[in-house]
Amino acid sequence: MRNTILGEDIVQTRTVDTQTVDFTDFCMRLAHGSTVTAADVSAVMQQIEDKLPEILSLNAKVICSPSGLTFRPKVSGCITKSELKAKLEARKAAETDPEKAAKIDVNRDLRTSDLTISDCTVLVEVTLPKQWNTALNNRSILKRVGKSADEESEDTENPDSTNSGGTDTGGGSNSGGGSNTDPDNNGGGGSGFEEG
Repeated sequence: MRNTILGEDIVQTRTVDTQTVDFTDFCMRLAHGSTVTAADVSAVMQQIEDKLPEILSLNAKVICSPSGLTFRPKVSGCITKSELKAKLEARKAAETDPEKAAKIDVNRDLRTSDLTISDCTVLVEVTLPKQWNTALNNRSILKRVGKSADEESEDTENPDSTNSGGTDTGGGSNSGGGSNTDPDNNGGGGSGFEEG
């Protein structure tokens, strides 16, 4: 890939999911080692799904965890000069009073007030706790998932290595593609990266 700012080619990682944890499995994992059942967790998750949009619609941010998982409403929207001109031309064409139509300047500059409610979309913004990145980084095992067809199996970190299946560039050991025997992880898979 060419980075136009740096003016040189770069190789970038691309995340590859080795498995999907569905909602039922996720609830079971949350219930594991606690005094609640997976059904209890599921009921609370359903309440969050139902109530969170209602609370956010009051223009309130919601802190959902002791470490700071936060949901907040975010308004997104913009209008370009060409979009404004098209709106003004349509308004001018629809105006039946010639005097009023003559006052509509379709080439005027953009103003803040030109951005209308219909141009905006309300989204949910999520702020993840910084500790989550640290915890994920400490637990993850990065593995090379694939190489392009024309790439040789040269290992730039370990030049003496003859392993053509990729390298384990993270901490710990993982002998297979996605197997994990950690009992707290219920057999969950590892993380991978793919060169793009």
